[in-house]
Amino acid sequence: MIPAPVDIVRGVLLDLPAQPEWFPGCVSAVILQTDDDGRPLRARQVNDVKVAKDEFELVYDQQPQIMSWTLVAPSSAQKSASGSWSWREASGGTDVELELTIEPAILLPGFMVKKVLGDSAKAAVKGLREYCADRS
Repeated sequence: MIPAPVDIVRGVLLDLPAQPEWFPGCVSAVILQTDDDGRPLRARQVNDVKVAKDEFELVYDQQPQIMSWTLVAPSSAQKSASGSWSWREASGGTDVELELTIEPAILLPGFMVKKVLGDSAKAAVKGLREYCADRS
């Protein structure tokens, strides 16, 4: 639960260049293409996570309450990746869910990939919660 109105949460999620301020490991995010409403369709991102620093491009699909993405091409740390943020209005704020699926390009045991993804998702939701609370 994010203690902020859905419009604030959605605005933060769509503001990719601000991700380094709240999404752990995100070094930079640059929007390369938007739709007619100004929502991201393609972006370049640099992440520095525990196991590697990686630069990659993502394509986005925008739905009324979901923003999903897919890795454009393999990168130095990812063979494939996809994910989504979903949000819905709730009593006292906004419910959000982050889903991440990554096939690493570097050899890592399965349990480690699962732990890194789980830790990243928890930290991202926590960062989003704190960032949105400061804006509401």
